[in-house]
Amino acid sequence: MKALVLCLLLALDAQGPALVFHGTKGPVPEEVAARMRQHSWHEGCPTPIAELSYLRLSYLGFDGAAHEGKLVVHRDLAEEVVAIFKVLFQRRFPIEKMRLIDDYGGDDEASMADNNTSGFNCRFVPGKPGVYSKHSLGRAIDINPRQNPMITSGAAKPPAGVEYSDRRKNRPGMVRAKDVVVREFGRRGWKWGGNWVSLKDYQHFEK
Repeated sequence: MKALVLCLLLALDAQGPALVFHGTKGPVPEEVAARMRQHSWHEGCPTPIAELSYLRLSYLGFDGAAHEGKLVVHRDLAEEVVAIFKVLFQRRFPIEKMRLIDDYGGDDEASMADNNTSGFNCRFVPGKPGVYSKHSLGRAIDINPRQNPMITSGAAKPPAGVEYSDRRKNRPGMVRAKDVVVREFGRRGWKWGGNWVSLKDYQHFEK
């Protein structure tokens, strides 16, 4: 019996310590809304802040430890986004950072360069002035931009993502067809930019 217990303890230790997911959703707090009005939201944005939800989510870092991240998404999607990230956490999919885009002054390129996973940002589609991105609706999320760059005209965005342009090798933090990330988003009706034809946006999910 002692030998059996020891084997079980060793098996648990080999898997690492148990990690517990925490996820909350609610209206955007006023202090967060005030920062958003300075950076990620402005008059004329298609989605009022009152229709957005503020999420606090556990995520597993590349260091193997649990961290707390923050996302802003449309309130209609908040519950399912929490559910998706709970599965990613339980399946130990690593995420480097999860900070509000306001920490980067609303600059999407700066957020991507820092490998930040983000949601809401009231901005136009790159190269299409006047056409609002799904991020402006709170209906898009970008995950690990460095490991999952946008590839267009042979160039990677962010530029540091060029080493991940070859999607045949499965490396930590990469989103690949039929993996847990694509499955969890896909079964809830989200579309993945990695399936697009005119360009590939491996970091991007939208609904």
